[in-house]
Amino acid sequence: MSDLRAEPLSPIDAATLWPQLRRLSTEVVATRAGENLLLTSGLAATGLTNLPRMPRTVVCGVKRGLGYRGVLVARELAGGAGWEVVSLRIVREMDNEAVSALLGCAGLEAARRGGRTLYLRYPEGSPHGDAIRRSGLMPYRTEHLYALPHSEVRPNETAFRPATRADRHGIFRLYCRAVPEHVRRVEAPTQQDWRAVLDSYDCEREFVCESDGSLAAWGGAGDRECRIMASWSVEGLAEAALDLVESIAARHGTLVLGEDQGGLEHAAAGRGYTALGVRMVCARRLAVMNSLKEVVAVPAELALPH
Repeated sequence: MSDLRAEPLSPIDAATLWPQLRRLSTEVVATRAGENLLLTSGLAATGLTNLPRMPRTVVCGVKRGLGYRGVLVARELAGGAGWEVVSLRIVREMDNEAVSALLGCAGLEAARRGGRTLYLRYPEGSPHGDAIRRSGLMPYRTEHLYALPHSEVRPNETAFRPATRADRHGIFRLYCRAVPEHVRRVEAPTQQDWRAVLDSYDCEREFVCESDGSLAAWGGAGDRECRIMASWSVEGLAEAALDLVESIAARHGTLVLGEDQGGLEHAAAGRGYTALGVRMVCARRLAVMNSLKEVVAVPAELALPH
């Protein structure tokens, strides 16, 4: 076992890391906003800017002389139950010791702050996969990425409407119906955990589609990615969902689909969506979840009161 240790960095130290990112040239995770989060987490503590929506962050580093051998950035997800590793940079092309040390440090810090699960996404076939798994983060789902078709004409009408606060419970119930049980067991056994997973999608706008008095589909869109979750028993829902994606996504946006959404993948391929790659989604449980036991077994020899 390696003696290499990573340590959490103060926000001011995190701000000073910005000039060193050029040397930390290898990104391990499928990052979306790690560099910006690294900079703003430091600025928020120095008082140089006002960031009321700044999430709590963890920044860990492995020192190498006056510089760093590797740096990790993780953020707290909504509800506090989950944390997500949004960037993990190392100097070398391969450095399994540094990767494992940084992920171990992030897990300890997230647990210390009340987190129950640590999440990470990395490209399928990554050479860093073994080091990630050795740190306790185990893949449980794949995400298939698709580029939207190039078209100047976008659908003007959609069967979806903007989601409201009143839809939150219905969206969670839809999640429980639409997502395989082995995935739900890992990432969202409770609504609080589901809030964390939803936050990791980075959806700035959400939409829902109703059928027979309940939610049949949900769609979310952010700056770069769109997601769809649906009960596919409703006829025509796949085409309606793709209409939504094409009407709300950025011109160079990406549709993200789980491996259980084969029907929507087929429909997307028929409309000219192009496969971009596959991400592995990993999770590490940081705390044991104990269910409330309402019935307790009593030994047979114990006399019960009459």
